[in-house]
Amino acid sequence: MVRNRKLKRLEHSSQKVQRNYDQQNYWNNRYEAKLKGKIVDEDDDHTDEWYFSYSDVSDVLKSYLKQFHRQSPILDIGCGLSNILNELSKDHFIGPFVGIDYSSIVINQCKKIKKNSKYHYLTLDMMQKQKPSLPFNTFGIIIDKGTTDGILCNKSHLSTISNMYKHASSLLLSNGLFIIITIKTVDDKDWFEDCLIPALMQGSENQQTKFIIHFHRCMQYTDGSENGPNIFVIVKYDCKSYSLRSSANRVKQDVSQIVTVKCY
Repeated sequence: MVRNRKLKRLEHSSQKVQRNYDQQNYWNNRYEAKLKGKIVDEDDDHTDEWYFSYSDVSDVLKSYLKQFHRQSPILDIGCGLSNILNELSKDHFIGPFVGIDYSSIVINQCKKIKKNSKYHYLTLDMMQKQKPSLPFNTFGIIIDKGTTDGILCNKSHLSTISNMYKHASSLLLSNGLFIIITIKTVDDKDWFEDCLIPALMQGSENQQTKFIIHFHRCMQYTDGSENGPNIFVIVKYDCKSYSLRSSANRVKQDVSQIVTVKCY
């Protein structure tokens, strides 16, 4: 399958040909070539739907989705030319649907082909420390589909990708879902324990925020042929008692009182 070939290339990107999936220039060059009908690298995979389509993950998500999620804004981080927002709309999600990417070339293309006023596309780099120009506590669903893996082809980006997770945490509504589709697992301590979890905690401005992280290992594609990447469904809960987050106090709290991890 095309998607499985993508997975293998991400895992072995340091072998033979180094593809800079973590670099903005790589994506600008790739999308610019695509628009001109050219190919940057004959050996690379040029489909636009990284990993799963929505139909591949919908069965997993059913147990987490409520009507609230179908009526809330949805954000796709590193949207590229993925069709997932359109798929969600067809499955009766109301939106609005927001796609962001740090490639201005692909965002301009998305704006040209967007279906209607429910779709919004912004050039935005979520790895910057500066807070993104998006309203906090707004999105019922935030999607990272392969973005984490592209960035972490270079492990030195662990410190900067934590900014993306902090921002996602701050943008997510209470009871919202942060969905990460990735080859990463809960066993990757440097990423999961030392990067993702602290960033989620630091991104919340509510001292009483808690997270439940549901980890689904090696989901199969809908045709049943092969295993694909893993799925993290992160649920954010804000308790009624509100106070501005104190970084010092937050660190002192036992992580197990704030974050619950469930594996399937």
